[in-house]
Amino acid sequence: MRQEHPTTLEYAILGLIGISPATGYDIHKVFATTPLAHFSSSPGAIYPALRRLARRGLLAAQLDRTIEARPRRVYALTKAGREHLVSWLRQAVTREELIRGAGAPILRFALAEGRLAKREVLAYLGSYRRALESYLEELHGYSRRMQADAGLHPRLALEHGVRGYQGELDWVESAILQIKRARRSPSQRRESRPRPERTGGDNAAGTVAKHAEHLCRVGAVLRHRRRGRG
Repeated sequence: MRQEHPTTLEYAILGLIGISPATGYDIHKVFATTPLAHFSSSPGAIYPALRRLARRGLLAAQLDRTIEARPRRVYALTKAGREHLVSWLRQAVTREELIRGAGAPILRFALAEGRLAKREVLAYLGSYRRALESYLEELHGYSRRMQADAGLHPRLALEHGVRGYQGELDWVESAILQIKRARRSPSQRRESRPRPERTGGDNAAGTVAKHAEHLCRVGAVLRHRRRGRG
């Protein structure tokens, strides 16, 4: 039987629950109120994704009866889930990911802090840079072959795409330089240790939302740069 790999949405869920165990409502609220809505804010997508991840053994569900009369199902990352997530974070960026524009490359980068070593992050960004350089060369080649009589709008549309990917490449170059210069902060050293499992509830939801807001800012800045260069 072919092994089913998690979707980008499911990896985003694994990353959030890896920060702190949370209920389905906690996760839905984060997706609905932050730029993570880019992946999905629909309960019709998030709750089934949680159940699929639990069925595959990547999440463990436990009933929490301490907060309300109605028990809440709290999801936590399992050892297999953590291994799956880290393996995904190490994957090199591919041309297909760039073209689909689903946000997987920048999501992996945002979730890598505290999970990957500095050399692994730099290797990942190196793959990101190579994928962008290769695809930009492909786009420039297409632009050179485009006939002058192809029409102004198609040529401007292609220029929009080229400038967007060039902006993304500029950001990757800047990120590589900054990470090379950076020293590990005390918070990074703490995050590189195994995270203790915490119970779900309002504090857990707040922790997940806070970290989600931080990682979402990365994607929001990148999307803004693309629009500005278009």
